[in-house]
Order: sequence, then C-alpha cells, then structure tokens
Amino acid sequence: MAEVMLFHHAQGLTPGVVEFADRLRRSGHIVHTPDLFDGHTFDDLENGMRFVEQLGFGEVIERGERAAHGRDPRWPFPQ
Repeated sequence: MAEVMLFHHAQGLTPGVVEFADRLRRSGHIVHTPDLFDGHTFDDLENGMRFVEQLGFGEVIERGERAAHGRDPRWPFPQ
C-alpha cells in the first residue's frame, strides 16, 4: 500500500476531497489531507481563487511544504 499526501483544490478541503481520501484509506492506503485554507471552502473555483490571491499563492505553497515536512502543528496528519 502507499502513503499519500492529498492536497485539496482551489475550493478547499471539500466533502468530495475528504470522501476521495476516505476511499483510498478503505483500500488500505495511508492518506494525509492537510487543510491549507484553515477550514475555508468555496462553492466555485472563482471564489476559491480569489481567496488564494488574497492569501498569496506563495503562502499556500509554504503551507503545503510545512504540512509535507510536518513542521506545522495546525496541519496534523490524520490517519
């Protein structure tokens, strides 16, 4: 089995992303799903991208890097 870090799309950590991760987990994989938007989700890509622009694309990348390296306790690695 694989260990996967699944990053969400511009709409955030939506129920669909969580369900996909859960399906992979039920297949025996370890899946980490860091929430790079601190709980914010969006109904469409335009609003999600506006949030990314406000936050800063570099900040989103840094959050992903911290999550991948386990350096930020706000993004635990749920199993």
